[in-house]
Amino acid sequence: MLRKLAYGALIIIVLAVTYRYYSNSQSNQRPNTATQVVIFEVQPTQIFDSLEALGSARAAESVILTASVTEKISEILFTQGQHVKKGQVLLTLANDEELAQLNVANIELAEQRREYKRIENLLKQKSVSASELDRLQSSIETASARIAQVQATLKDRVIKAPFDGLLGLRNVSVGTLLKPGDAITSLDAVIQLQMDFELAEIYLPRIKVGQTINAKSVAYPDRTFKGEIITLDSRVNPNTRSIKVRASIENPQALLRPGMLLTLDLIDQQRTTNMLPEETVFMRANQHLVYKVSPDMTVSEQVIEIGVRQNGQVEVLSGLSTGDKIVWQGLQKVKPGSQVIEQTETWRKGDS
Repeated sequence: MLRKLAYGALIIIVLAVTYRYYSNSQSNQRPNTATQVVIFEVQPTQIFDSLEALGSARAAESVILTASVTEKISEILFTQGQHVKKGQVLLTLANDEELAQLNVANIELAEQRREYKRIENLLKQKSVSASELDRLQSSIETASARIAQVQATLKDRVIKAPFDGLLGLRNVSVGTLLKPGDAITSLDAVIQLQMDFELAEIYLPRIKVGQTINAKSVAYPDRTFKGEIITLDSRVNPNTRSIKVRASIENPQALLRPGMLLTLDLIDQQRTTNMLPEETVFMRANQHLVYKVSPDMTVSEQVIEIGVRQNGQVEVLSGLSTGDKIVWQGLQKVKPGSQVIEQTETWRKGDS
């Protein structure tokens, strides 16, 4: 009898211990069924719509200076890399023969004028005919034309800057026999540069003359050069379906040089839209999805339509509204129907 009572008591003790163990185990696991994730709340953000283009800078005005006659160089009046003004004399060619011709032509003109006055007085006395005076008038005009011709020849022997700009490398020396087409140096108007680039035809409604642009160069990564669109081509390229656009870029310190590769940002307009961190979005087939968190902290897949991407963020056009919450960090740990709890990351708030 005592043995039966002992066995019965032992069984009751074992059952009680087992029940206590499992009840404690379940109570300990219950708080750990929800996954900790970082949550992002959709909020409106102001962004700038912009288009990006690449192209090479070129001078607003550019020329290779050369001579129009064959002659030796007598004097060089510029230095390489010099900024010059319009009309500044850069180089002269030998002109001794032309100066002598001009002197002779001036003497001849003066002689014809003296003879004209003498005949004019004789005509008043009716000592000569009027035809003699007409002949001398023609001689005066011929002498004046000869002077103008020699002066033009002398002008061809003086090379001047046709506009304000920056000179390039000098390719000649004093005494060089310069022929038409021989390059003396280059001259570029670099205070204001131009750049041609192409944009797809779908952007045509968003670009216009006078629109602001920002230019960047790898040579000056911390500087932004301002400019504007000055003209659009009259035609769209039927092969590429793009239109050529010309922009003007301010370069007051002449830091940029023709030929440099520039990146252009065409500032379009500022607007307010919903932006998400790019890492919150994942793809399945051709769909963009996020894990949306409901008020009861349950996760569900939500298909969204995305727009532009800027600085690690992506625009959401549809599928989410302001105030919706989505999983930001921890996407690999959840699936549809999962329960989550919000994890606070102090480093995102700037805390140490």
